[in-house]
Amino acid sequence: MPQQLKLEPYAVHTTFQFAGSDGKRHRLREAMLFYDQPAYYDTPGGFLSFKPGIPKSLLLDGPHTLQSHFSLVNYQLRQIRTALAVACLLNRTLVMPPLWCRFERMWFGHPGILEGTLTKQPFVCPMDHLFEIHTMLHGLSEEEFGPQIHFREYSFLQNPSVPKHVKESLLNVQLCDAHSKGCNISDGTTSRGFIQFPRNSTEQMYMQVFSQYKDIKVLHFSSMANAFQGFNDEAREVKFRNRMKRYVGMWCCVENRDPGHIYYDIYWDEKPEWKPEPPRTSQDDHPPWD
Repeated sequence: MPQQLKLEPYAVHTTFQFAGSDGKRHRLREAMLFYDQPAYYDTPGGFLSFKPGIPKSLLLDGPHTLQSHFSLVNYQLRQIRTALAVACLLNRTLVMPPLWCRFERMWFGHPGILEGTLTKQPFVCPMDHLFEIHTMLHGLSEEEFGPQIHFREYSFLQNPSVPKHVKESLLNVQLCDAHSKGCNISDGTTSRGFIQFPRNSTEQMYMQVFSQYKDIKVLHFSSMANAFQGFNDEAREVKFRNRMKRYVGMWCCVENRDPGHIYYDIYWDEKPEWKPEPPRTSQDDHPPWD
């Protein structure tokens, strides 16, 4: 509401959301209203961010429907999945992008937004609308799911609490097609604060190139579309995939359906028949990984 009315609130109370105390803290961090210790803003290993580049058609074309909401969210999930893999590989903390939604999330059936509110669609939705924040922070053993992947809120790099030396230690990574003219890495581009880096690069290529930039605080990628081929080690890839499957939550709820919720699936693109539909029976009512 403050953004809609272009007003600055003088008091804030965290009400209902979908991730307990962790979710409340994260919402306050997104609004740059939570006090963290200095180490939160300058973590070892540095940060990784990227430009999501969402097509306007996914945001604005056609009516706001269940299908258009999931098309928009799924487009973002695929990029975030890749970004989490690259962050894991490079041992960096991922700065989440703003997450855009067409539909609200509630605990009951509704037509897309809470009736009587000033919600304008589409809107930047809180991370707990899509992701299981508690699971991302605490819930998964490294032995079974691989290393924990740390993350920060989308507003992190705009926060005045981030030290100047972190914000200014920036390398822009421009993805390019490997066989296109000029798609090469050279010291000349690095001196100007950016490098070109081929799409669909291998794990070895990432390690070879970015091991040179361990002292850079922020790597900012121009995109995450087709940015990474995947982990070489099959066991590591399996653990990463199992971790990703548990990172996403559900949307709720379709009106006049029981159950009416729909599980997000971060690997939706590997299932040609996938559709945003509630479970048909109680036996079908489980996350995609269960």
